[in-house]
Amino acid sequence: MTTSLIIPAYNEEKRLPQFLDSVLDYKKNHPNHISEVIVVDDGSTDKTTNIVRQKITNHPNIRLIELSRNRGKGAAIREGVMRATGDAVVFIDADGATPISELPKMIDALKSADIGIGNRWISGAHVHKSTVLRHFAGWVYKQYMSLFGLGSIDTMCGFKGYKTDIGRALFTDLLENRWLFDTEIAYKAIKREYTIKNFPIDWESKDGSKLDTFTLIKSGLQIFPLIVKIKRNEK
Repeated sequence: MTTSLIIPAYNEEKRLPQFLDSVLDYKKNHPNHISEVIVVDDGSTDKTTNIVRQKITNHPNIRLIELSRNRGKGAAIREGVMRATGDAVVFIDADGATPISELPKMIDALKSADIGIGNRWISGAHVHKSTVLRHFAGWVYKQYMSLFGLGSIDTMCGFKGYKTDIGRALFTDLLENRWLFDTEIAYKAIKREYTIKNFPIDWESKDGSKLDTFTLIKSGLQIFPLIVKIKRNEK
């Protein structure tokens, strides 16, 4: 199984270089785990694209997709999924909150399931440097998601993988381009009865996160209308 690794990036000139180096080192040591690295620049206004172009010079297996304007994380990942060439597509956050060393867990998950999801809330997971407020907000969010049948899924974790045909089927008609795309994809996956494997991961809260507590609360209020829209479309 060949794997396309997708890294969505928006104004990540400070955090992306170190993480991208770790990905390239991992690929060098595990050449069969990653067939291509796709960085999708979501309309950055900093030096993110220049950094990726410099890496491409020495690493031909890196691909850069540039969006002309900021469209949202969901839209960026959709572009990567649609252009991937691997048998499986895996996306991972540019800040390195989930280290690339967790990739073998994803590869194992996708051997037996349609979808693999890194989970910070199940037994065996290790969360580092998370503030009490953020941890509490995440717990509340998890309880809220259980009302929609998604309580067992860490919808906001930026480490998920799909067999490519499944990923394309889920992302083709994406309604939510920004933070709630994870919720939409997970809800549609359950309704379509795809097999999902959750697995515990190591995860570290990174400085500079674009998803603050206020945004999390605001997004939570938008979930019910989104679910209604998805149900209508799924019919």
